[in-house]
Parts: sequence; C-alpha cells; structure tokens
Amino acid sequence: MHTAASRATRQTRDEILYYCLESVRTGLNFNTQGNISVRLPGAHDGQDAIVITPSDVRYDAMRPEDMVVVGLDGTVLEGDLCPSTELPVHLAHYRRRPDVQAIVHTESTFVNVLGALGRRIDPVLLNMVLYAKGPVEIMPFEFSTNGDFGRRSAELMGDDVNAVVWGNHGLLAVGVSLKLAFKVAVAVEENAEVLHRASAAGTPNVLVYEDIDIPVGARLP
Repeated sequence: MHTAASRATRQTRDEILYYCLESVRTGLNFNTQGNISVRLPGAHDGQDAIVITPSDVRYDAMRPEDMVVVGLDGTVLEGDLCPSTELPVHLAHYRRRPDVQAIVHTESTFVNVLGALGRRIDPVLLNMVLYAKGPVEIMPFEFSTNGDFGRRSAELMGDDVNAVVWGNHGLLAVGVSLKLAFKVAVAVEENAEVLHRASAAGTPNVLVYEDIDIPVGARLP
C-alpha cells in the first residue's frame, strides 16, 4: 500500500493513472488492455526500481495506490496487487536502455493491423520521425509475459528507435519521460493509420530521421 515513505511519489502514481485513462480516451486501449511503467529516480537501499500498473484492473476502477513498485530484479517492493503480467518485458527494456524512463504498452487498432500483416511501420508523418525516430519493426507473435520475449523485444527495438510492435498484440513505446513515451504511442498509431490508407491508394513517401534537418534546440510538438 502507498505510504509517505513509498519509493513512488503520489505525483508519479497520479501521472501513470492519468495516461492510463488517456490511452482509453484516445482509443489506444480499452478495458484492461495495455500497461504503463515509470523508472524511479535513484537507488533505494541499493536497489533500482520501477512502478507499474497492476494486472487485471480496469483503468476506470484503478487508484494511484494500486500501482506496484518492483525492483529491476523483479522483486515486488511495494503494493497489494500483482504487477502487470508483462513486467518481465518492461524490466528487459529498462535494463537494456538506461535512457528509458517510462514505457507505454498499447493495443491500438492500426498498429495491430500492420502487426497482423507483419508489415514494418515506416515513418510517413513528421511526428513519427520526431518521436519514434525511425521505422518500427514487427516481432512475430508469441506470448509476451516472460523475460526471453522481453530481451528479444528490447534487442529488436535497439538503442535508437523508441518503439517496437508485437505481432498480433500491440505496441511498446519508450521515452525519457512518461509524457514523451505516450506521445510515441500516439504518433506510431496515427502514422500506422495513414501508412495503411496511403498504401491502399499508392506508394507513400517515407521519411528518414537522419535526412530531416531538425533545428538545434527545437522543441518537440
């Protein structure tokens, strides 16, 4: 249960719940789909940790105190509920990418359309380039609740791109903050829809991150 001594502040817990509800409002998830986690700053008692949404709790019934604090070794440190079943995947991504401070998993429609087709999501919109920073690869379908899957997911995403699609399942997006990780998820879904529709009409113009002259100090939209 959340206490004043919790590793995860009330602000962090509130932010996670806010973006859970936003994922439903924007059509990225429904019911209990998806999950969100945030890396907690600094080590407590020598143990780095994250805070993650609980398993099998509807977002409209979720409370800030329901979030679960877990060490990077998978040990539950705080919380009365079970953490998301995809906890091992989150941990694998945090271990590989020290720059990643938040993870958002969604099951949005057009991401899943292209994932079911096994078609890589190439950038055709500026926001996709700015936030995802490159094409998003598709993993073949398998259950996503174990560390081996997580390591393969993290390896396929790599160190530069900010998202990966799990075939027939959904998207995992990362960012240096929860706000940015959520923007990655939104940008990839919007791009997936436009790519799918544009491909039906012709040959889309694909953008390349390295070819775009982004002004130094420019703020992301």
